Amino acid sequence: MAKLRKTPKKIFTAVAVALVFFIVGAVFYNRRPVLIVSDRQFNLIYGKQRLLITRLVTQARLFRPVKEALIGENVGADLVSIAVQAAAKTPYCALFPYRYHEGAVYYAKEMPHIPVAVLGGADQKAPDGIAFITTDVRTDLYRAGRCAAILAQPTEDSLAETRNRIVVLQRKPLAGDQRQMFLQGAQDEGFTGIPSYLAPAGNYRASEETAVVVMLGNGADFLEQDEDTPVILFSWMDPSTISSWVKMIFDDSPWALVVPAVELARKGESGVLPSRPRLLNDRIESRELRLWLKKAAQRHVDI
Repeated sequence: MAKLRKTPKKIFTAVAVALVFFIVGAVFYNRRPVLIVSDRQFNLIYGKQRLLITRLVTQARLFRPVKEALIGENVGADLVSIAVQAAAKTPYCALFPYRYHEGAVYYAKEMPHIPVAVLGGADQKAPDGIAFITTDVRTDLYRAGRCAAILAQPTEDSLAETRNRIVVLQRKPLAGDQRQMFLQGAQDEGFTGIPSYLAPAGNYRASEETAVVVMLGNGADFLEQDEDTPVILFSWMDPSTISSWVKMIFDDSPWALVVPAVELARKGESGVLPSRPRLLNDRIESRELRLWLKKAAQRHVDI
C-alpha cells in the first residue's frame, strides 16, 4: 500500500519535470538565433565533432539557438547577403569572418536593424552599423609567454639543465612591443633567458636546448617531425589531427569568440578580443601543471 501511495507523487514529479523541460525548450527555440557565416573549408579544418561541441556549449551560454550560414567560395557580396538572409530572417545578430567583410557591409545596408560584426582582419575604421572585432595580440602573446615559460621549467629529465630555450616561429616578424609582451609574460613566470624568434622554415628542427616552441604562423613541416618538444600553437586546426606534442592551442576563430563578439555586436562597438586558449589536458600528465597552465592562460597584462 505504501508503494501505491507513493506512485501518484512520483508521477506528479515526473510530469512537473517534463513540463519544465518543455517550457525551457520552447523558450529557447523561440528566441532569435545568433547567425554565424562560415564555409565548408573552415569546417573541415576546425573539425566536425569540435564544431558540434562548440556550438552546443555556445548555445547553452547564450541560451539561444546558433545557426550557421554556409557560403560557397568566390561568392560576391550580394550573394553572401542573400544566403545569410535565407538562413535566418531576423537573427539576434550576424557574425561574419573577415574574408566575407564585403558581404557583411552589403548585408548591413539591406538589414540595418540587425547588429552585424566582422571578426578578424586588421584594425580599421568600422563602417556605420558594423562592429569590427580584431584579435588582442598583446594579451595573446603575454599569455603565450607565461605558458611557454611554464613548459620550459626544469623537470626530472636529465636534459633539464640544458633544455631552457624558448623558440617562437613567426609568420612575419613581431613588432618590438609585441616581443616585449611575450617576454614580459615569460619573465612573470620566472624565465630569465631571451626567446629566439625565427621564421617557420620547412627544415627547422628543435635543438637540444629547445624547451618549448611557440608557433604563430605556418609550420606544418615542423609539426610533422617526430620531435619531443612541447608546442604552443596559434591555429584553428582540429587538435585531433595534429602532432601529439602540441600541448595548447590559441584559437581566435569566430566560433571561439561567439559569446563576447555577440555582446560587442549588440552594443555596436568595435574592439579587440583575446584568443580562446585551449589546454589539451590529455597530453599533459601532471594535474598541477595543467592547473598552472590554465591559470596562466587567463592572465591579463598588468601594465
